[in-house]
Amino acid sequence: MAKPSRSIRDIAPSDATFMRVRPSTEPNMPDAKSITSERLGRIVEDSASEIYVFSAEDFTFSLVNRGARENLGFSMDELRERTPWDIKPEFSQDEFLEFIQPLVTGAKNRLDFETVHERKDGSLYDVVVRLQLIRSDGEAVFFAAIEDTSERKAIERSLREVTVRLDAILGNTTMAVFMLDDQQHCAFMNKAAEQLSGYSLAETRGRPLHDVLHHTYPDGRPFPIAECAIDRAFPENNQTQGEEVFVHKDGSFYPVAFTASPMKDGTGQTVGTVIEAREISEELKVRAALEDFNERLKLRVEEEIEKRELLQGQLVQSQKMEAVGQLTGGVAHDFNNLLQVIGGNLQLLQRELPEDDLKQQARVTNALSGVARGAKLAAQLLAFGRKQPLEPRPIDAGRMIREMDDMLRRTLGEAIDIETVISGGLWNCLADQAQLENVILNLAINSRDAMESRGKLTIEAGNASLDDDYAGEHHDVSAGQYVMLAVTDTGKGIAPDDLEKVFEPFFTTKPPGEGTGLGLSMVYGFVKQSGGHIKFYSELGQGTTIRVYLPRTREEEVVAARDASGDTPGGDEVVLVVEDDGAVRQTTVELLGNLGYSVLEASNADNGMAIVDSGMKIDLLFTDVVMPGTLASPDLARQAKARLPDLAVLFTSGYTQNAIVHAGRLDDGVELISKPFTRERLARKIRQVLDARDLRPVPAAARSSAGIDAVRTDSAAAGAEQRRILLVEDEPLIRMTTAEMLGDLGYIVVEAGTVAAAQDRLANESHDILIADLGLPDGSGQDLIRHALDQYPEIAVIVASGGSAGLDIADYGAPQRLVILDKPFNEQSLKQALDSCLGEIAGATASDG
Repeated sequence: MAKPSRSIRDIAPSDATFMRVRPSTEPNMPDAKSITSERLGRIVEDSASEIYVFSAEDFTFSLVNRGARENLGFSMDELRERTPWDIKPEFSQDEFLEFIQPLVTGAKNRLDFETVHERKDGSLYDVVVRLQLIRSDGEAVFFAAIEDTSERKAIERSLREVTVRLDAILGNTTMAVFMLDDQQHCAFMNKAAEQLSGYSLAETRGRPLHDVLHHTYPDGRPFPIAECAIDRAFPENNQTQGEEVFVHKDGSFYPVAFTASPMKDGTGQTVGTVIEAREISEELKVRAALEDFNERLKLRVEEEIEKRELLQGQLVQSQKMEAVGQLTGGVAHDFNNLLQVIGGNLQLLQRELPEDDLKQQARVTNALSGVARGAKLAAQLLAFGRKQPLEPRPIDAGRMIREMDDMLRRTLGEAIDIETVISGGLWNCLADQAQLENVILNLAINSRDAMESRGKLTIEAGNASLDDDYAGEHHDVSAGQYVMLAVTDTGKGIAPDDLEKVFEPFFTTKPPGEGTGLGLSMVYGFVKQSGGHIKFYSELGQGTTIRVYLPRTREEEVVAARDASGDTPGGDEVVLVVEDDGAVRQTTVELLGNLGYSVLEASNADNGMAIVDSGMKIDLLFTDVVMPGTLASPDLARQAKARLPDLAVLFTSGYTQNAIVHAGRLDDGVELISKPFTRERLARKIRQVLDARDLRPVPAAARSSAGIDAVRTDSAAAGAEQRRILLVEDEPLIRMTTAEMLGDLGYIVVEAGTVAAAQDRLANESHDILIADLGLPDGSGQDLIRHALDQYPEIAVIVASGGSAGLDIADYGAPQRLVILDKPFNEQSLKQALDSCLGEIAGATASDG
């Protein structure tokens, strides 16, 4: 190692004088002469401190004791080749020489400083250095006593880190922390404690905390420390917790939740108390609110349980009524067949009796009257069981009630004062008018009997909206808009125990022999089948009010003219009668024959289809709905219509079993005459169906509701000029109605309910016009339209959608071949759209020519 280029003489002032070391004059110190060099060497060598002696000339080490050598890891020979700045990485040579300048000049006798030493292995350790310059006999050496402080520094750093973390925790926690000494005097408060109490640590230090924060009850009474649970933690050496009220510096009281824990030293001796506290004013409010909520929830649950029990009772009653309805519907079916046989034969017999045989004519008339009463009874049973086929139409209930006024007054008598109240702006309701008239009449007659033919009857019609709360309390009704019809009387009322049974079949409050108990049952069944709701209000001696709610419709009412003709029409067409009951079939065949018709007969649908397949001319198929055999009546009608497009179809039944009635309504395009029927009613219905033949396509009810239906053909439109239309619509009812309109206009219609089905039709068949909705279940109608316009130049497109208001025709590849038809549309607007398309097709054809 190179020797240093500078010596103490280089840095010492020019007048520096080197002095000899003099013996110590301090008392009790041994004389230096008495200490031998060898002994002194051992003392230095074994010293606990690290001892370094280095030259003031060249700064090389001349003496390094064992403790220093072992700590550094160097031998003495290695150290003789080194200087102080070689083992002090924080100093360069110049910095070290500059640092010791005060010793050289004599400005200081000793330098005390901290630095680090570098071991042979490169590791560092902290040291405290006491450095002196000793001059003796003209020579000078530096003497350094060094203490290794690495361990102490590490402990101090660890302690500082713990202190910082503890200060951070206590300073940032929202929990107020108090520390008390063994005298229960306050020794520490964190920031949260100062904020909580309003006091600073300086104001509370050394004072009993109880006297500062907990000295008084909220009512002003002194709070003795003996009653303080917080104070017991120290003497009982046990943690306590709970809730108390503290006193703020400003004199206000505030509630706290606290935990007081004894504080122990390393030996386990209790030396104080740690108190944690937090203000709980908001928590107490929340707790009170929760208790109030729980109480209200308990009441609500009790109310809901009571409401549920009520609804369960309503459900049980509804299920009972449903079961009885199923039974009565089955009974009515067989009963109607019997009445049909009896009534038909009586009518035939009446025609054969001499007109002057008054006695026999009277007997037949009485018998027919009995048949009529039986038919009415069966009709009431079907109405209750919700099995009667309804033909709901938009009805202005106000108009209907006004038209019934004369009939009601004649029926009820002059002693009954009738008042009708019709609200302004009355909505239209959706119901079967004939059945609704029967309901009003039935309720009015019940009221007359309850008033013993003297009193006041009020009939009201108004708009009503039933909300979710009402629907929640009545499981059989949906929230929405209704037309409300109310019939109120001033009669004797009904006992509470009887109110739940008023709609049950054969239940009546009238004396025996004065009522069948089916009037209100019929009303109940009709209202439920119509999707409505009925509510009964009555008190003994206070009269009765019955409110009927029928669904609102936004469609306009169409009032049909009544046929005032008294003639019994007949005809010479061919009628195929298909009926499995032999007696009913025989009677029907004879009735039709007397009306002039040519009649063919079959005992089941299979035999009926065989007659159709024979090629015989048939104008009308008259078939029962429910028959045995492999072929169902609706299927017979469909297949027969496919074979004979001009064929008219009339169904008959005493019980439909949902074959042609769905959701309580006749399927679209289906004609039905219910059993038992009179000769006159049968004659008029047969004539009506035959006269209505207009060469329309297969009825909507006979078609499948699948994604692709069969091709619809129309004999009226048959010929070379007949156009083909692909109708793409996913709503079955809209698709059926539109297809019928198109058939009436003379087009061949192919139906599809999905994009996939439409694309398949386009790829495999030729079409003149595509009518498509925009919203389809498996894809975009707009993409389908673009595809058609791009791939099939000969096709025109009609966009039939309720959401086409913002449609931009320019977005499509061939906008000149596209027409928009907004929903809802009628036959006229559909025809206009088709004419526009045909004009485009004609124009394109002319251009091609």
